[in-house]
Amino acid sequence: MSVASFKDYSKRFAESPAAVVSLAVSIVFVFCAVSAPLLAPTDPYDLTQLQLSDALKPTGSKRMLPGEEARANIRVAAAQATVQPASPSKTQLSFTAAPCGENCLSVGIEPADAKLASLQIRNLPQGATIEGAKKHPIQPWWTIDNPQHSVAKITSSNPLPASFTLLAIAKSLDQETDFVFLFGTDNFGRDMLSAILYGIRISVFVGLVAAGVAMVIGTLLGLLSAWRGGVTDAIIMRAVDFMLGLPALLVGLAILAILGNGVSKVVLAIIIVQWSYYARTARSFALSELGKEYVEAARCLRLSPARIMLRHVLPNCMPQIIVLFTLNIAAAISLESSLSFLGVGLPLTRPSLGMLIASGYEFIFSHKYWISIYPGVVLLVMIVAMNLLGDRLRDLNNPRLDR
Repeated sequence: MSVASFKDYSKRFAESPAAVVSLAVSIVFVFCAVSAPLLAPTDPYDLTQLQLSDALKPTGSKRMLPGEEARANIRVAAAQATVQPASPSKTQLSFTAAPCGENCLSVGIEPADAKLASLQIRNLPQGATIEGAKKHPIQPWWTIDNPQHSVAKITSSNPLPASFTLLAIAKSLDQETDFVFLFGTDNFGRDMLSAILYGIRISVFVGLVAAGVAMVIGTLLGLLSAWRGGVTDAIIMRAVDFMLGLPALLVGLAILAILGNGVSKVVLAIIIVQWSYYARTARSFALSELGKEYVEAARCLRLSPARIMLRHVLPNCMPQIIVLFTLNIAAAISLESSLSFLGVGLPLTRPSLGMLIASGYEFIFSHKYWISIYPGVVLLVMIVAMNLLGDRLRDLNNPRLDR
């Protein structure tokens, strides 16, 4: 295509505002697919970043860091208290203990301004109580929920034993961070914005690869059928008729039921479904081109059949094949999402758009709409944009439809 014809083609393409918008939207989706690791706030594949406390949070919620837990054995002997830390890991919380009078012991937390969810004291001597605490119905455990002053005061109506050992457990409140879940989280605690960006990446990858490989295979078979004719043409076309007579979703389900789920299996299933469209299109346009004078001239020059078909006939068929390729990208994305929604496409560890919609379906009636709605809207916009783009390209390549 020359520069002048390309400019004219672009001008005619720009006459449709819907086509221009769909092209821009498609470019944005491709950019998001390529740059997903850079654009996504988190990595939804990294299981170490997930925490169940973030599960099912609505849009605009902030990430909460889980509170710390500190343990210490408090040894009381000869009116003196000794604290021995027993926490499994390092924490910022530490215990203090000191007598506060006759038959009284004070257990506190440092820093003093620490916000605690609970303060529990175990193994209290018989007759001892803790002010403002609740006793376990069976075990000698006393717990203060949301203590205001981070101090537990142990008192007893009877004299305390000369020596005894307490176990103190303190749990701090969850801490709010500056990270905001713009699209909420799913039931695994994954950031929905990050999962959607990675889902776009998978959908675009599957659509481009599957439709591209199907285009190559189908186009070559269509050219072969048009050139050879006879038995070869009959066999290929009957295979095309057979494939076109089967529902695409049913074929995909049958293939994945045999091969199992996974990205490569989904791509293979889409290729098997879509190659027949390219084969029929390539054959029909190749047959119309084979009767033209330039093909007769190439035959007179004793050019090889492969060169005639690939260097002369194929370029004249490519505009229509590219239009079909654009439309089939959207069809491939839709088929992959349908298979993933039904649970036979991609595994749970690969958050495709269809899988995200399926994982949120069970929560949509409990008003947790964001898990399914946002991926569904993104998938809808992607498919509509690519379909509008393909329709405009088809109109430009058909003078009867171009307005």
